[in-house]
Amino acid sequence: MKKNIIKYLIVSSSLLTIVSCGRDMVGSETVDTDRQVGDGFIKTDAIARTATNGIYNNMQNRYVYGGELHFFDGLFADDFTHTGTFSEFAEAGASNFLDTNLSVRRIYGGHYTVIRTCNAIIDQVETRPIQGNTITNPVKNQVLGEAYAARALMYLNLVRLFGGVAYVTTPIYIADDVIRPKRDSQEFVYQSIINDLKKSIEFFKNNNEKSETFLSLDAAQVILAKTYMEIGLYNDAKTILENIKGYSLSASYTALFTASTSTEHIFKINFTETDGGNQAFFFYPALVGGRGEVSLRTQFMSIFDASDTRKMFAIAQGRNYFRKYSNPGSGADNVPIIRYADVLLSLAECRLKTSGDALTPVNQVRARAGIAPLAAVTLDDVLMERRKELYGEADRWFSVKRFGKAQQVIEGKGRPYFSKRLDLWPIPAWQLINNPNTNQNPGY
Repeated sequence: MKKNIIKYLIVSSSLLTIVSCGRDMVGSETVDTDRQVGDGFIKTDAIARTATNGIYNNMQNRYVYGGELHFFDGLFADDFTHTGTFSEFAEAGASNFLDTNLSVRRIYGGHYTVIRTCNAIIDQVETRPIQGNTITNPVKNQVLGEAYAARALMYLNLVRLFGGVAYVTTPIYIADDVIRPKRDSQEFVYQSIINDLKKSIEFFKNNNEKSETFLSLDAAQVILAKTYMEIGLYNDAKTILENIKGYSLSASYTALFTASTSTEHIFKINFTETDGGNQAFFFYPALVGGRGEVSLRTQFMSIFDASDTRKMFAIAQGRNYFRKYSNPGSGADNVPIIRYADVLLSLAECRLKTSGDALTPVNQVRARAGIAPLAAVTLDDVLMERRKELYGEADRWFSVKRFGKAQQVIEGKGRPYFSKRLDLWPIPAWQLINNPNTNQNPGY
């Protein structure tokens, strides 16, 4: 099995302190060996920027955007099937996690690792700035915009997967600071995400260094629109999405998944040979350099028109896989997190829920794919287009839930649907054992 070593932020031994060898923010589990910003060290522009880079290093964790979330999204829904030997993946394919699933536990903890970095930056740059620091206003605005947006993005993933979670904003610098908080309600979490994003947007308005590989004003606004959609505020989301300007669909769908820049990317994570991701390794069969743990379902492959250029499919050893991620050995792949096609399809969804032209944005996406335009569009059409456009990008399960199709999707692949679980994944048993203040989701 490939060993993916995440290279976390290391500036110098005097700048950073190890926080108990990767302790989970809400417990003492070792998730990965990571290094976190030490208390009282973000004093200059250079250090502030380097500390903020640590957010993205932590996002490269296999259990955040380095693989597992992408696998489990398609397995738990209906795009992928389990063809390997890992029991954690088998549970995902059966849409029936146990609360002892190690990967789910690490997805939970990995997101809190990113949050912990964000909290430390916010603490030292905004809440308790270090006396005598020389951080300039442009850098302050930029790094706080990124930190608030990143924290919101992580909590958006967590609340959609697990429901109400502890919205921790307290920085943790030493092992003794590890906390065991109560879970907050879903409503509180969503409102806190919105509050963080509004702060992020205000900071970015003062300084917005636009980049595909860093969070920006546009990325924060799209995340805010997605948050509004999750809680049914489609008019608010529509207003934001209609004002995302300066992007266009890439002429080539396949080029989106290379390291080159694109007019379509709003936020992406580029992996290198040093900090490689796991997407291709787990999708590619052994004959072509991977493990073959996850394959495409034949039903999923059948939904595409013959001329659809999004069919980046191949077969080896009798297993169907896709080639959006193409470096199973090094893991040096481009992983889109937010791109303009998603904005267009989200806008169509919002307009169908409210008012406006939903057909044009859907047909823009279809035209790039080389397939015929629709004469009319429904919500089911939008969900189908999202499935074809965004497979393997950790979107399917979130979309299925938002469209109210979870039961249909799970039963459609011959698996039992547990209505009592409210379409949530289990809070990891380890959390229940080590945090007496938390509780399990219903149905587990």
